Amino acid sequence: MKVLLLYISAVSGHRQAAEAVKQAFMKFYPEVEVRGENLFQYGNRLLRALLDSLYYAIITLAPWFWDFIWDSQEVYWSTYALRNFLYRTNYLRLYREVILPFDPQAVICTHSIACALSSIIKKKKCLDYLLAAVPTDFCLHPYWFYNEVDVYFLPHETLKENLVERGIPLNKIRITGIPISPNISRSKSRKNLKKKWGIKEDLFTVLLMGGGQGMGSLKEIVLGLASSHLPIQLLVVTGINRRLRNKFRRMQSKLDLPLKVFGYTREVDELMEISDLLISKPGGLTTAEALAKRLPLGIVDSLAGQERRNKELLLEKGLAFELKNKEDIVGLIGHLLNDSSYLKEWQRHIKDFACPQSAQQIAQKVMSLVKEK
Repeated sequence: MKVLLLYISAVSGHRQAAEAVKQAFMKFYPEVEVRGENLFQYGNRLLRALLDSLYYAIITLAPWFWDFIWDSQEVYWSTYALRNFLYRTNYLRLYREVILPFDPQAVICTHSIACALSSIIKKKKCLDYLLAAVPTDFCLHPYWFYNEVDVYFLPHETLKENLVERGIPLNKIRITGIPISPNISRSKSRKNLKKKWGIKEDLFTVLLMGGGQGMGSLKEIVLGLASSHLPIQLLVVTGINRRLRNKFRRMQSKLDLPLKVFGYTREVDELMEISDLLISKPGGLTTAEALAKRLPLGIVDSLAGQERRNKELLLEKGLAFELKNKEDIVGLIGHLLNDSSYLKEWQRHIKDFACPQSAQQIAQKVMSLVKEK
């Protein structure tokens, strides 16, 4: 059996989710050949660069516009013909170089564009692979829905009603959670990890993350916490943002609290394990990992579109804390420092929403459905 995983961008939650499912297959079904592919490698380079630039320009300069178009039915239908044209003029290379020679029995997509192209290939080339859609946020936009999709793996129960309203049969819907690495759910020694990373044992540890791109107000948060005189230490992950990483490293010796700076790392699970609070944008993967670790999440700098919708759901369900300013951050840290029952109550509350075995469940269900086909 062969399984193809399609994602977009080398540094993204979509890739992390695909990698998590791949790890689950390798662990539980070693006889299955699994291949992961970045869809952008098989599209028009100029179009990819244009889309990337346009996306970051919109969310930076006009976030309200991205909020509007992200799940607008009017925009969806008004751009339907253009999207179909772009998809149909960009699917052949993926088909000829990946799907045709690899001949997968299942194609798992962690991005809606991958889902769109796989649907077109399946229909136009009359292929019979199982097509699975795996959204990596806690909300869905209209660009995920295609008749050729055989199964949707959803992050939470409340989305099921949304899909049924769109005409998706119940037998195509599974609730698994967002797929995260099996490493996240593996318990490790905090003491040993703190020694490994050079973290002080006796200080409250705050982990700051700005996504793979190191976006947001990380610098302002660090300066604010440095002036708060709280008994804390900071771990900052800047992703691929080298300029920000170098800026923090120059600041280290000037701050009144311990600060460790990391660039892009695949060991976020260990940093989460030794932390007492995560402050981050509400990306789907980051949130799912924090919930699985039972690590309190303070939300800052949510991007327009999917992250704003993620934030709304997380706050509505009481799964995260909104941090609008320095006072909110200091207040939350104070609660966690001084009231152990506050943390225990929150951890009990989020237990039903944490899905540490999500990738394993997706792999198991894909195997079952392929055997049925």
